[in-house]
Amino acid sequence: MIRRLKWPAMAGLAVLAYLTLRDALPSPSEVWEVIAAADANWLLVAAVFQLLAMAVFARFFRRLLALGGVRVSRPRILAVTFARNAVAGSLPAGPVVSVAYTTQVFTKLGAGKRLIAAVLVLAAAYSGGTFGVLALVALVFSPETRVVTLIAVGGVVVLGVLVFKAGHLLDRLPKVAGQLRATFSTVGGTRRDHLRLAHLALLNWVLDVVSLGAVCVAIEATANPHTVLLGFVAAKTAAALAVVPGGLGVAEVGMAATYIAAGMSGGQAAAVVLLYRLVSYWMNLVLGWIAWILLHDPVRKATIGGLARLGSSLSPYVYDRHPTP
Repeated sequence: MIRRLKWPAMAGLAVLAYLTLRDALPSPSEVWEVIAAADANWLLVAAVFQLLAMAVFARFFRRLLALGGVRVSRPRILAVTFARNAVAGSLPAGPVVSVAYTTQVFTKLGAGKRLIAAVLVLAAAYSGGTFGVLALVALVFSPETRVVTLIAVGGVVVLGVLVFKAGHLLDRLPKVAGQLRATFSTVGGTRRDHLRLAHLALLNWVLDVVSLGAVCVAIEATANPHTVLLGFVAAKTAAALAVVPGGLGVAEVGMAATYIAAGMSGGQAAAVVLLYRLVSYWMNLVLGWIAWILLHDPVRKATIGGLARLGSSLSPYVYDRHPTP
């Protein structure tokens, strides 16, 4: 059902973006002028917050695995997080390949199939649920979408209650409840542990939004925090609907259309999109493939050995044990 709706949804977004952008498309020289004037310090801040967001999600995975009895070092889980992000964002059918890759890596780390499945399901649930909270905040606090959003949320709640009372879900509920109990029992942990997981998942998104905000500050864009959040939600939603790796092209158009509709100039909107994608997509992609290479044991051992030998050769305390007479 979702696959059938993906193409109509993308077509609708494309039409909406065209109607929004057709009279505000900037020239390349205008965009470059804005980018050239960007504050490099704030761009560095944006990059740092991106790295922090990845580190938080790595901590999320590490805590989930620890609850299931698997201990992983911080450097290793950070490398896995970067690598799986690169696989998901750059290969055809990336999310599917990323699940297979993550399963393979977690198996090498000592996790069983049930634990890996539970970790991946809970990661998707926590990440999707906290993003939904951000999206709801962005839509409710926007005067243009507040009424429609509240009506839609109310309609979904009423529909859910009616369907539940009608008994259409009663036959499936025991199976769903059983699967949920099995998932949580596999991972284990207390209610406080799972609240911390939800906090980490939300913090991951918030740090990403802050990174986008730093890019806006770098080019002195005319955007308030709510507009920044709305553009972030639009970009991530468009990327989720896209069939191309990393949502390339679709995420950019969704974010640019949102910012132009909010009153930002075409040059500023394009500059924000390009610079944000540079630090949030391309930087993480490069680091992710480097991590993917280093996660291979022979490569990692050779790299560590080479760095150790290089460090020894550069050390002022190294001396020749057999000096020539």
